Amino acid sequence: MNDYVQAIKAAAVAMNGQSVVLNLVGGQSLAGTLAYASSAGHYAVNYPDVLTVTVSGKAHTVRLDHVTAIGQS
Repeated sequence: MNDYVQAIKAAAVAMNGQSVVLNLVGGQSLAGTLAYASSAGHYAVNYPDVLTVTVSGKAHTVRLDHVTAIGQS
């Protein structure tokens, strides 16, 4: 997995449940509430390859490799 996706995962973990702005590949952005949760595996913590941003009551699922930056709104 490349380093930038790892950095997006780390930011998503830190900002879980907060209002965020996602900058996406292609120049679009999403602003809403972030949902990103890990799950316990047998030997490690598992982190999903997608995150969810809820915008105006509608959940949008985004692949981590489509996110170019994540920040608080």
